[in-house]
Amino acid sequence: MSGRVWRSSTVLLIAAMSSSAANAADWHELFKDPQDGRMDASAWLLDRKGFLPVPVIITEPAVGYGGGVALAFFHRKPPVPGAEQSFAPPSVTGVMGAATENGTRLGGLGHLGIWRNNTVRYTGAVGAMDINLTFYGGENFPRLGENGIGYNMKGWATFQQVIWKLGKSDFWIGPQLIYLDADTGLDEDDAPPIFEQLNGKVENLGAGVVVQYDTRDNIFTPSRGLQSEWYVREHWGSFTQDFDYTEVDGKNRWFLNPDPKWVVALRLDTNFTSGDVPFYALPSINQRGIPKGRYQGDAVLTTEVETRYDIDGRWFAVAFAGVGSAADSFGELDNESARWAGGVGGRYLIARALGLQVGIDVAKGPEEWAFYLQTGSGWGF
Repeated sequence: MSGRVWRSSTVLLIAAMSSSAANAADWHELFKDPQDGRMDASAWLLDRKGFLPVPVIITEPAVGYGGGVALAFFHRKPPVPGAEQSFAPPSVTGVMGAATENGTRLGGLGHLGIWRNNTVRYTGAVGAMDINLTFYGGENFPRLGENGIGYNMKGWATFQQVIWKLGKSDFWIGPQLIYLDADTGLDEDDAPPIFEQLNGKVENLGAGVVVQYDTRDNIFTPSRGLQSEWYVREHWGSFTQDFDYTEVDGKNRWFLNPDPKWVVALRLDTNFTSGDVPFYALPSINQRGIPKGRYQGDAVLTTEVETRYDIDGRWFAVAFAGVGSAADSFGELDNESARWAGGVGGRYLIARALGLQVGIDVAKGPEEWAFYLQTGSGWGF
């Protein structure tokens, strides 16, 4: 995520939050790229081991408008003596806190660890939440109209993953763990009796394996390569009664660079669950312009195409469009209406050494407009 005017706002935020005693001339040189003389945070983030303050402007339709702040710390480790050297992304630690107009509050700590000369990658996060969302039905509940039914989820969750590179190949594999401990409750007192099942204590432990194939030239804002990740998780827990279900996620992104000025990216995501899936864990279409949780089902398929045009080496124009479907099974996807969304955006290359771009996207879905602040790819790292 990023602000609208990164050329000025990022420098002001960094300067305001820094305790460095460097004079104005030093600051000017610190944030000046020696290649093109333009504003760049590479030296601050990597050589000075500084942080990137990210204004969190939440525009997700599912929770309403809101904001907060996040700090991203970049750690570049020295090379391993005697090891074959190649470019490796830095480790990143982030902290954040945010709130929205519908009363949602979030806070958390996360870390992306790049270890042993980029042959081991760790991803971990822990956070607290007090989220107000809307459930639109599905699975064992009747599907609702546009208004849905409001509910609250309050508690904490953690995500842990470690993957190892298989020899000198581009394949990675490792275990994954997810845990959620929360309380849920309906916002409406006059909800139909069947929806009273949404009230209760949630405990959800998910464990599984992830397999990844990754040839991207950059993990932050790729221009070339393929990233294919497949997760298989088994979940155990309780919510009004004990449950046991299986979840399979496939995330596939292709990045093509047919011309020095153009990048064309394709995304194909599939999500599937089977068993006694609690309502909050049902997969949903995850696409810019569509509120999270708006279209849920046991089977979800999402596709999207994005193009990025290099204007002058620092500024980039982005356009994207996609379609998603959600149903109670893959066999029923053809019977469900396709949900289209698309939009445009802009990016600024904030750190050349990291290949990190920041910017903003404006998207239109079936129901409404939304805008998103982006740090790196709009599809995540």
